[in-house]
Amino acid sequence: MTGSLLRRPTRGRGSRQRLALAVQVALIVGALGCANGEFRFGDPFDRQLTFDQAQHRYSVLMRWSQFEKAMGFVPRDERADFIERTKALSDARFTDFEAETVELDSEKQKASVRVTYTLYLPSSPYEQKIDELQEWTRDGVGNRWQVRSTFEGLPNVASR
Repeated sequence: MTGSLLRRPTRGRGSRQRLALAVQVALIVGALGCANGEFRFGDPFDRQLTFDQAQHRYSVLMRWSQFEKAMGFVPRDERADFIERTKALSDARFTDFEAETVELDSEKQKASVRVTYTLYLPSSPYEQKIDELQEWTRDGVGNRWQVRSTFEGLPNVASR
C-alpha cells in the first residue's frame, strides 16, 4: 500500500507535465495562427487596406454620401473633378448599392468593378439607379489602391 501511494504523485506529475506541454503547444499554435492571418503581398506590416477592403470602404462612403471621405481614395490630381461630379448627388438619398464581379488584371495592378447605387431625390418619389465604373490601380506591390470613377446616369439625377 505504501508503494502505490508513492507512485500516484509521480504519475500525476507526468500528467501535469503533459498537460502543461499541451497547453503551451496550443498557445504557440494559436499565436502563430493569429500572427499569420491574411498575407498581404508587399506589405507584411498591414499598413494599407487590401483591394477588397478599399473597394468596399469607398463604396460604403459613397452610399452614405460621405464624398469628402471617399475622395481620399481618388488620386490627388483628380479630386477637384471628383467633387464637381458628386455635387449632382448632394440631394440624393442612397438606399442601396450592389457591386458586380471584380475584374483583376494578371499582374494584379489594376482592377475594375461596376457598382450600381439605388437612390431617390426628396423632390421625386421614384427610385433611380446610377452606375459607377470604378477603375482601381496601385503602384508596385504596395496596397495603396486608388480609384478613378466614371458615373453613368448622373445627368438624370441632376435634371430632376
